[in-house]
Order: sequence, then structure tokens, then C-alpha cells
Amino acid sequence: MPSGKSLDFPTLSLYEAGALMKINFLLAAFAALFSPVLDPLHASAEIVAAGELPADARDQFGDTVGGIGSGVIYDATTDTLLCIPDRGAGDGTIPFRPRYIVLKATKSGEKLDLKVVESILFRDEEGREMTGLIPDDPEATTPRMKDGRTCIDPEAIAIAPDGTLYVTNEYGPDLYQFQRDGKLIRRIAMPEWYRPKTAADKIDFTAEAQLATGRNINQGAEGMALMPDGKTVALAFQSGLMQDGGHASPLTRILLLDLQSGEPVEEYYYPIATHLPGTDTPLKPDDLSVNDLIALDAHTFLILERDRFGRTGTKTPTPAAFKAVWLVDTSKATNLLKKSEGTPTPVTKTLLFNLPALVKDPGQLAAKWEGMALLAPVKDGKYTLMMTADNDFLTPEVHQDGKVYPFPRAEDAVPTQFFEISGELPQS
Repeated sequence: MPSGKSLDFPTLSLYEAGALMKINFLLAAFAALFSPVLDPLHASAEIVAAGELPADARDQFGDTVGGIGSGVIYDATTDTLLCIPDRGAGDGTIPFRPRYIVLKATKSGEKLDLKVVESILFRDEEGREMTGLIPDDPEATTPRMKDGRTCIDPEAIAIAPDGTLYVTNEYGPDLYQFQRDGKLIRRIAMPEWYRPKTAADKIDFTAEAQLATGRNINQGAEGMALMPDGKTVALAFQSGLMQDGGHASPLTRILLLDLQSGEPVEEYYYPIATHLPGTDTPLKPDDLSVNDLIALDAHTFLILERDRFGRTGTKTPTPAAFKAVWLVDTSKATNLLKKSEGTPTPVTKTLLFNLPALVKDPGQLAAKWEGMALLAPVKDGKYTLMMTADNDFLTPEVHQDGKVYPFPRAEDAVPTQFFEISGELPQS
């Protein structure tokens, strides 16, 4: 840690347990003071199998299967992957019926054969289909259209002990519980300081909102996992809250909620990477996002963090450089829900692997690696992950609900990529 001079940091307001309090916010210097551990010598990883779902694949509705790498979970009871497309093609501007997709992945040597089994549409408590369109009702207290439809941008999925599904809604941020048939059981709102509010303290879920606090627009809970006890859920936010500096902030947050009450029980700062692993090449917070989370035990997680580069539909994309999985420990970090004096201590991070370093041609990687799931419990420090990317529906023609939408953004048709990765956790 630097020594020899004092550092002065600005003080910002934070909603904490429903009230405003002052914290010492470290901004850019925070990342320099608490650098993550880059120790690949004590960790190993390799791709053992790979597969692709074509960009023009379609489901039983005749709809284009896209975006399914936004979130993934392995269902051991059926030996399938449950995949989450986000809000659809066109970033919420093309009508899309949100769903989860059951995918069968069969390994043959180093090849993964991928087959769409079925799509299950999400419906609200009254059985009405949800929509991926951007909310347009500025007076609503939940993300919705003026016609009353629930708007959902699903980004992560988990299986509860009773077999029901938990799904994050980035438009909220909210956590939804669904039956396996896609019908909504319950909505769990995030704490007040995560909800998108204007300077006038008004909730606004629309894309035109001028937010002062809460999650940034389209920067909600990207990662989510049930804790091993099945009673608590952990969420990782894509970027900093507005009161922390928004997408330009060098840190975001991990939040733990009690599932029975919906109340927050733990909250930690997560420092976003500052340099490309193993190099002096700086990374810009604006180029980075946190995209998925796996809970290993009560204080240990795997977290997926990435840049925005890779195949994005253009003919000449910037090659992917940073799609990193970290081992994260909260045991020595400051729980922000407990008032304490001094500077909060963030979580610690140890690099497991950076995906572009594991492939022969990083130029072929999709940009938005957002999903990862354990295929078996970690044993003797050894893990096997399924890792996948959101292809953003990048195909020249998108089929949705019987209609065809030309998608000029897709000069390059990007398949949905899956990697099975095995490795060993670093020794403590």
C-alpha cells in the first residue's frame, strides 16, 4: 500500500438501510490501494470441449434463439442447461417475449453438440406474457409498459431447492421467482439505495430517466447465485451505483439477500480490474462490466468480469482481450450494512483465468461473455465450468412471434459459443 502522503477523497451520499449516510468514497484511488491478486502460477485452467449454436437457430415457436449466454445454470436432475436470453434483439427496441431455454449439451471428445429442447415463456401472476421492451411508464413503481405489461431484462438464473427458478430483472433491479412453467410466483425488490431514482427521489425505470441514485440504466444485477444454504441469494451488479460514480466507477457491489424476508444481510465493494492480467496495459472502467457469479461457500465466489471487445456484429471487431474469472473472498471485507469507522475494505480477488489466453484465436471470441455454471461440485479444489456468451441475436434476420425483423447491425452472424473449462483453484 502506498505510504508517505495522505489522500483526500470526496464524500458522497449513500442510501443505507433506508436512510442517507456519509461514507468515504475512494473512486480511482480505491483500485490502486486494493489491487487484486494476479497469481496464475498457482491456478490452472484449460478448455476441454467447445461448441456453437448457430446464430439463426430457432425454437418451437419459430423464434430466433439468441442472447442465451446472458445467464446459465446446470440442472443435474435433467442433465440440461437452463439458459437465459436477455431482453431480445435491438436492446429492448424489438418486441420480444422473454423466456428461459432448456439446452442439451452432449460432449463427444472435444466437441459439444448443442440442441434446443424447448423455450418456456415468462408470464406475470395473472398469466400475461412479459415483454423485453424498455419500460415506457414513468409513473410505475415496477418496470412496465403503459398497457400494464411487465418489462423484464433477465440476466441470471438459479434453481431453488424446491425446483422453482430465481431470475434477475435488470430493469428493476428486482429478483423474480418463477414456476418451471414460467409463471411468476414472487417479486423481490432490491433495497432502496439500488432502485433507480432521480434527484427528486422519484423512481423512474424508463431509458430517459436522469438518475441520481440506484443502478445505472441497463446496469443492474448481472450475476446471481443461491448460497449453499439455499436460504440466501448473492447478486453482483454490472457496474457502480449512480451514487458511486455509475459506469465510470472503479468498483461495484456484491449484495446478499435473505430469501424469506427479502431483506439485505451483507453488502461488499468489489473493485473492478485496472489492468489486463499479467501486463501493464490499463483497463478503463467504461469498457468493463461484471457479468456472473457462482457461490462456492459462505464467503467464496467465482465472478466473471469482461471488456466490451470481441465479435459484436461488425466486419472488423476489436479482438477480445479480457474475459476473466476470479476467485473472490468476502471474509475480510467490510460489510457495508454495518456502520464502521474508517475506509471500507473491499473483497479480495485472485485470478483463475483469462479466457482469451486459453484459445488459439481471441479474434473469434464473442464480445459478451456473461454466463457460467458449475457442472459438478468442486472437489479437492478441482472445478468444471460451462462458460457461454450472449450473442446479442446477431443474425441478419431476427424471427419473433411470427414476424421477421431485418437486423443491419449483424454484418457478422455471431453464433452462441459454449466452452467447458476445467481447472484447479489456487492453493491458499
